[in-house]
Amino acid sequence: MSEKNPAELAAKFVNYTSKHIFLTGKAGTGKTTFLRNLMELTHKKAVIAAPTGIAAINAAGVTIHSLFQLPFGTYLPKAPAAEGNHYSQQYNTPKSIVRHLNMNSAKRKVLTDMELLIIDEVSMLRADLLDAIDMVLRYIRRNNSASFGGVQVLFIGDLHQLPPVVKSSEWSLLGQFYNSAYFFDALALQQHPPIYIELEKIYRQSDEVFINLLNSLRNNEVTAQDVALLEKYYQADFKPSIHDKYITLTTHNSKADALNKRSLEELKAPSYLYVAKVEDDFSESSYPAEHILDLKVGAQVMFIKNDPTGEQRFFNGKIAVVTELQTDRIEVQPEGSDNKIVLEKYTWKNIKYTTDKVTGEIEEELVGTFTQYPLKLAWAITVHKSQGLTFDKAIIDIGSAFAPGQIYVALSRLRSLDGLVLTSQISGAGIRQDQNVSFFSKTKENQLSLETQIETEREAFLRNYLLQCFDLAPLDNYVYEHVHSYTKDINKSAKQKHVKWAGQLLKDLTEVKVNASKFLAQIQRLYQDKTETGMATLMNRVDAAENYFNPLLVGFSKRIFERMELVKQDKQVTAFLTELLEMEALFYDQFKKIRKATALLSATLAGNEFTKKDVTALQSQAARAAQMEKVFAMPGKLDFTAKKAKPSKGKTTVKKEKEPKADTKELSLALHKEGKTINEIAQERKMVIGTIEGHLAHYVAKHEVSAKELIGSRKLDKILTAIRELKTMQMNPIREHLGRDYSFGEIKIGVAAYLAEGE
Repeated sequence: MSEKNPAELAAKFVNYTSKHIFLTGKAGTGKTTFLRNLMELTHKKAVIAAPTGIAAINAAGVTIHSLFQLPFGTYLPKAPAAEGNHYSQQYNTPKSIVRHLNMNSAKRKVLTDMELLIIDEVSMLRADLLDAIDMVLRYIRRNNSASFGGVQVLFIGDLHQLPPVVKSSEWSLLGQFYNSAYFFDALALQQHPPIYIELEKIYRQSDEVFINLLNSLRNNEVTAQDVALLEKYYQADFKPSIHDKYITLTTHNSKADALNKRSLEELKAPSYLYVAKVEDDFSESSYPAEHILDLKVGAQVMFIKNDPTGEQRFFNGKIAVVTELQTDRIEVQPEGSDNKIVLEKYTWKNIKYTTDKVTGEIEEELVGTFTQYPLKLAWAITVHKSQGLTFDKAIIDIGSAFAPGQIYVALSRLRSLDGLVLTSQISGAGIRQDQNVSFFSKTKENQLSLETQIETEREAFLRNYLLQCFDLAPLDNYVYEHVHSYTKDINKSAKQKHVKWAGQLLKDLTEVKVNASKFLAQIQRLYQDKTETGMATLMNRVDAAENYFNPLLVGFSKRIFERMELVKQDKQVTAFLTELLEMEALFYDQFKKIRKATALLSATLAGNEFTKKDVTALQSQAARAAQMEKVFAMPGKLDFTAKKAKPSKGKTTVKKEKEPKADTKELSLALHKEGKTINEIAQERKMVIGTIEGHLAHYVAKHEVSAKELIGSRKLDKILTAIRELKTMQMNPIREHLGRDYSFGEIKIGVAAYLAEGE
């Protein structure tokens, strides 16, 4: 294994150690590809989270705030000092968060089962938010002694890109606890700093002069020669021809929107509007593309996804020109290609994590979709939104008064200096990086060789994993608590009839636990002999232990399932059945852990990789799926929402047939016709107001609902006037023009009314 392959090393640290990892790399080094591959292959139960809605959608994960049910705003690890001006400021503490933590059992189970938490776009993650995550995980997992409650955390991102946002009033509080707002200064990481791994091969640039300039910018080592080199590309009044395919990188949304709007207006061709299809739960703030895409033939556009066909006809950030438009067809020609492409719509998914009732694995559940052509106007874009994109030609208009790292982000979007035009001069002072980041980057130089660490950590991880998987104490404690929950009079509770059965279950389990505890001492002893013979003996003992303990665990599961069949005959037993179901899930989980521990030890001793596919192969789900379906065959008692059996990847799961789904928009329309307000419909359907506004806007455009009735004539007139004055139906510029009193949903209804007028 060579230090020259950091991606391979990072994967080994994730799969075979419990160490936290910070995976970084310059722009274009393949961090996103690494994440995708890891999720395909890791044997650990993994969850992806990100600091913002759009970052979460792009990483195919969820937001940090939704996953951990955290309030927005400042988090303090304890109450601030008595003196100071914090009395007028809002902040959260561990007590206030726990007090308002109202997590359902499904969410708790995801956090309890999770082995690996992946946080993407970590440059934006604030130290206080990371400490809040640590606090919630310790609390939910009942493990206050381990960092993040025993969950391994993989941080992915480039600290030289977007910094965390902290207002000065917030820093007056946070400064009492933190050295900086960056994630690496979180208190949770002080005793457990992450392993620092950097992906170094740059796939975007190959020009040595350019790569050296970018390295100087990253490392706070900008020389007079670097500034002189940049000055060669300074052209204050540069105005490209419309055919030159330049994109302008600027600082603010309003500047980029204005430039795109002006350029679109200059084209004499007619406008075509393409409205996105939004289904179920998909927050407006997380829309990954324009809700209403306004295009003309000749428009300069940019792809905002890689080619989903795998043919690599285009990639995220590739510039193209619109060559033909029809109401349901868009044809474009990518820059540098003779071939035209008829574009397919793309569907972005909004997911949440859940635990599959049959397999016990953490799975993604689709909660909403956003379908639109993966394009945006591309005469201009903000530096902020350009992260992750690649351009051949760019006009950079950002000046020197800008956040540290922004000039690096802007320049690193380019393949080479050949395509660079600077319209404002950049002084050496304007390109300083944040000192905290430079200091943290030096930890990479001071750490031990990664190969040395991986060997030590792998050994410790495997020993601890075996000890954890054969430790029946947590299961025994759970059943003990269950037995002591039978407290009511037998005449007042159907559950009470089963108290003797539960007591016997605990007695039998405690006997098995005694043997398991003896085996844990054996593992500790056997692990001291690191020779080949010693390890072979350990393998034999672990194999024998699996063959002894797992049939017993299966027997306990069977007893619980049989008891459920008896319980089902009584009335008012749903809560008790749910308790039994949760208890059986723990026995099954222990069974799986033992199987996996044995297989992981075997693979490691044989020098083989252990992947998600190997974990799936250990689970024969058909019998269990049938058993679960039998459990849930109780009308009106339990809701079986595991997945319907389908032959995929050797895994069988079960779900009862769903009724054909009604059109979600029609349900909103029906409630509107009953006289309900948008707020009332949203509450009844448990959806956000913006989604309901989107549903009704659809019917406004079809003349079936009156816009005036929905948002009032004053607001409607203002929106219509703005559309005419700005000559656009794009929601962002209309919102900026009208102000925050107008929601995106209201503007959507106004745009629909404008379309209905046929103007």
